[in-house]
Amino acid sequence: MKTRQFVSASLMLIVSSAGICANPTGPDQKTLTAALENYLAQHGDFCLGKYDWPIDVTALDVGARTRDAVQMPALEKLGLVASSSVTVMRKTNETEESVPATRYALTDEGKRFYLKKDISLKTPDGQTIVHHGDFCAGKVSLARIVKWDKSASFAQDADVTVSYTYKFAAAEWTHAPEIQKAFPMLDRLLKGEGTLQLEQHFRLLDKNWVAVNPWE
Repeated sequence: MKTRQFVSASLMLIVSSAGICANPTGPDQKTLTAALENYLAQHGDFCLGKYDWPIDVTALDVGARTRDAVQMPALEKLGLVASSSVTVMRKTNETEESVPATRYALTDEGKRFYLKKDISLKTPDGQTIVHHGDFCAGKVSLARIVKWDKSASFAQDADVTVSYTYKFAAAEWTHAPEIQKAFPMLDRLLKGEGTLQLEQHFRLLDKNWVAVNPWE
């Protein structure tokens, strides 16, 4: 799923085996609506790419303003994670050394938003990494389909790209100003509910319209 401005890799939108039967001559509004609703019901979770816990943040991370260095304190302020002081091994100039770090672990409240689900991601060199869960902020569902066009992202003639507006069932903590500042993509998704257009690709396979992604 992607917007016209950005791609959200943290949304659990993976190739779906679920499809909707359709006339092979082309999709229609009813068919694509059913296919997209079915797909988002299974894979519409908007997650933050926080797969593995606990998460360690060093002084170097803070200095570089990495995502974790910026985002973990915001989550801690809302009681979703708790921090402790630890020592970790980090590679510096081809050697490993022991450095102090702040370790963030999910609290009982934070664990409520950790979705246990296998997520397959491809690395730039083509390898597949499987994560077994992610920290999620809400779920996207269909508001209405705006249009669909032949997809330029795939070579197959049957592919179409569906543009749609969405509803977003977001966790209450996502509305905190510090969260919206720390997670700009989440902020954009919240503010775009009902107006921002997202896109999803579909392919006709065995007379079913199946959701696919160009990066798979």
